[in-house]
Amino acid sequence: MRAAKELNAFEWTISGASFFETAAIQEGEKVLYIGEASSFAGDYQLERKDLTAISPEEHRLGASRYHAALAQLSLHRSDHAENLLKAVFAQLKPGGRFIADLAESETLRYGGPFVYKRNLPDYWDTLREVGFEAIFVQQISVYTEEEVILQGWDDLVGIKHFPVKVNRFVALRGA
Repeated sequence: MRAAKELNAFEWTISGASFFETAAIQEGEKVLYIGEASSFAGDYQLERKDLTAISPEEHRLGASRYHAALAQLSLHRSDHAENLLKAVFAQLKPGGRFIADLAESETLRYGGPFVYKRNLPDYWDTLREVGFEAIFVQQISVYTEEEVILQGWDDLVGIKHFPVKVNRFVALRGA
C-alpha cells in the first residue's frame, strides 16, 4: 500500500461541483465520515476499509487518529455540533483536514427540522475557536433540485426555496 501523499495548504482546492473531489482522499488515508453510512459513505466503505462512519450525535470518539474528517450537512442534525467539532479536531492527525458542507441559515429554514443553524462568519469563527489553523471556504449556490441532488445534499432534496446556499469548508489542523 502506498503512503498517503502529504498536501500543504497551498495545494488545496475547493470543488464547487463535488464534495468528495474537494476531500481529495488519498490511498492509505484513514477517514472519519460524520453522517448516515447508507449514503456515500456506505458505498465508499464497501470499496475501502479505511473509513469509519459515525452519527452526528456522537461526540465522544475512540482512540483512532484520522487523516481526514468529512461532514456533508450532517452537523445540522446535531444538538451538540460544537462538541462534535472539538472531538473531530482532537481525532485528526497533525496536518489533518476537516471537509464540511454547512448550509446558510436561510437555506436551512426551508429545508427541514435542522438543529444547528449558523451563517458563514459564525461557522468560520467556530472552526477557528476549535483550533483549526487554516480555513478555506467557497459558498456554493444552486438553483434547481437537480443541482441539489448532484451535490449530494440529500437532506435538502425537496426544498422549494432557491437559491440553496451551502458553504464548503476545508479546515486544516496544524502540524
